[in-house]
Amino acid sequence: GTRSYRLYLPASQPKRPKGLILMLHGCNQTPDDFAVGTHMNVLAEKHGLAIAYPAQTSGNNAAACWNWFRPGDQKRGAGEPALLASLTRKLTRELGLERDAVFVAGLSAGGAMAAILADVYPDVFSAAGVHSGLARGAARDVLSAMSAMRSGGASGGAATGIAAPSKPLRRIVFHGDSDST
Repeated sequence: GTRSYRLYLPASQPKRPKGLILMLHGCNQTPDDFAVGTHMNVLAEKHGLAIAYPAQTSGNNAAACWNWFRPGDQKRGAGEPALLASLTRKLTRELGLERDAVFVAGLSAGGAMAAILADVYPDVFSAAGVHSGLARGAARDVLSAMSAMRSGGASGGAATGIAAPSKPLRRIVFHGDSDST
């Protein structure tokens, strides 16, 4: 499969940007909504960064959520993580960047997918930002995803059949304890 994406390139860096951030939107959002809501393009211009906003569609998920809860989308070499890593590798090559300048961040379902990418593609990303997203292995289908969002997910590891990340990378995680979802 494929996903369309929007790419912001800073006018202040005409030769090449200093880094790349893959930004993953939440449910019922578009790349444009996410760009406006996060103000990342303003920061990208200020710091000379490229920002890629992949688009999840209602054809791939009824609510346009990243499918972080499906086992096939929680591992390396398959599903949405493979698509997103492939896009990131392509852009990294085109922009002439090294892994140390490549990051992923997301909100809600996008945050959960960012956590998955951090776990399974530490060779592609150097750090991850997760806002209100669940950990890889917290769910295995839509029903367990809803349960995990209400009261916490599976403990991971042997309980979910998902191995720990091979090479952990830097992360910053934001999640409020008053978040009703």
